[in-house]
Amino acid sequence: MNLSLMFWGLVEARAVLIALVIFLGVSWFRRSSRYKNLPPGPFTGSWSSFMEDTFTVYDLLKSDVTRQPHQIFKRFSVKYGDLLYINTVALRIVVLNSCESIRQAFQNQHISDRPAIQVLKHTIEGDGVAFASGETWKRQRKLVLNFLRAFGVNRTSFEDKIALEAQHLNAEFRKHGGLQFNPSHLLANAVSNVICSVLFGRRYEYTDPKFKRLLHAIYRNVAIIGGSTGPLQMLPYIYLLKWFIPVIRETANNGRLIVEFAREVLAEHQVDFDPDNLRDFTDVYLKEMCNNNNNNITENKTCLTINDMCATASDLFIAGTETTSTALRWGLLHLMSRPDIQQRVQQELDSVVGRDRLPSVSDKPNLPYTMATLMELQRIGNILPLGIPHQASQDTTVMGYDIPKGTVVMPNMWCLTSDSKLWDEPDVLKPERFLDETGRNVIKYEEMMPFSTGRRMCIGEQLAKTELFIFLTHTLHQFNIEKPADSPPISFKGIMGVTLSPLPYEICATPRNF
Repeated sequence: MNLSLMFWGLVEARAVLIALVIFLGVSWFRRSSRYKNLPPGPFTGSWSSFMEDTFTVYDLLKSDVTRQPHQIFKRFSVKYGDLLYINTVALRIVVLNSCESIRQAFQNQHISDRPAIQVLKHTIEGDGVAFASGETWKRQRKLVLNFLRAFGVNRTSFEDKIALEAQHLNAEFRKHGGLQFNPSHLLANAVSNVICSVLFGRRYEYTDPKFKRLLHAIYRNVAIIGGSTGPLQMLPYIYLLKWFIPVIRETANNGRLIVEFAREVLAEHQVDFDPDNLRDFTDVYLKEMCNNNNNNITENKTCLTINDMCATASDLFIAGTETTSTALRWGLLHLMSRPDIQQRVQQELDSVVGRDRLPSVSDKPNLPYTMATLMELQRIGNILPLGIPHQASQDTTVMGYDIPKGTVVMPNMWCLTSDSKLWDEPDVLKPERFLDETGRNVIKYEEMMPFSTGRRMCIGEQLAKTELFIFLTHTLHQFNIEKPADSPPISFKGIMGVTLSPLPYEICATPRNF
């Protein structure tokens, strides 16, 4: 009986999904016929062009089964140009493949929305700052920026908290006694503790099992939403099928775990909340809710709500954990592969900083090679090859092409960081490309935009830059990062999610002896 019910339940779910796809397809076709000047793209031209595009994809996949979407889009950009139109049943997607197209699109006020992740939207039931749109986004963004300024998070005065966490990280590295280990969890926990101190006013031990589960939930959702099932997460009403589609159910469960964590912290803060003594972002949000709701914390949907607070805290927590820790993982991997570059950075650190103290942000002007190395690591370890998607809030144009309302707009940052016309030997780590002929001045290139650009560029850019500098320089100041003797060959292939992360690897962190 139970098996029969399950069978018919699956049949009904598939019927609903098929009907939904047909409905979206018809709606999409009717809308598409209105636009005569859409950007060019694969599978939209003549039959011969269609076949050529098919063989292009086939050749790319055959040459490397791990070929990623950003690499395929880059190949098509050679044929179709700066703007690439991808035609799907449920979504219109335009991929931006040049610095000029990215800047023009992201400075367009009508391309500042975000596509909704439907599963999370109906799990969290609140508006955060990362995937909110319109007035809701402006309200949340203003609150976050005011907090960052008031608490000095984007200023060098916040450096001490990052440096303290870097010391905890180094202590964990020392516990391995030079033996091999996977640094992923330690890096994630360290970076997460920085954002936790900002949001919740506390840090968590590296061995905390509950916090480990939370970090796992974050990384799983980042992998799922940015992976092959990502477009599925954006379909209207897809959340209704979460009990029949495991990956949708997992996304919802992970989202719920993250929000419950934020709710627990909120409940703790409400016990001793003092509007005249604000300790962290949670307190700031509670005060804002009180002010907007006549000094009474309620669920009034016209104002800031507890769900909004949980959604925003979750957004900042995820963004502040995953991106920076992934950048650090790529950084250690590349430095492990190039002991010569690692040694040159250490020599500069020893010369400028010495051995009696640790590097600080004030040392930056005197560390040109170190700073050039950090920039090169961000270029070659491009963690957001397709950026964070935008969505058109109304019909608009970019570089003369129509961008219909609702179109998802994605920046192909991979084109900028891997173009051989812009970078000599782009697959090779060359810090000197960011130094002038004297070797004393760092060069900035407009094509380098790891924190995006325009109205929705990363609001935590300065915090992330400080974290990358402190964590990497403190690690290299204290340790040699070496490849374990019996480990597999170093691989720079990535795993595509929302971010591009390296394959799991191990290191030996050998203390530097003097």
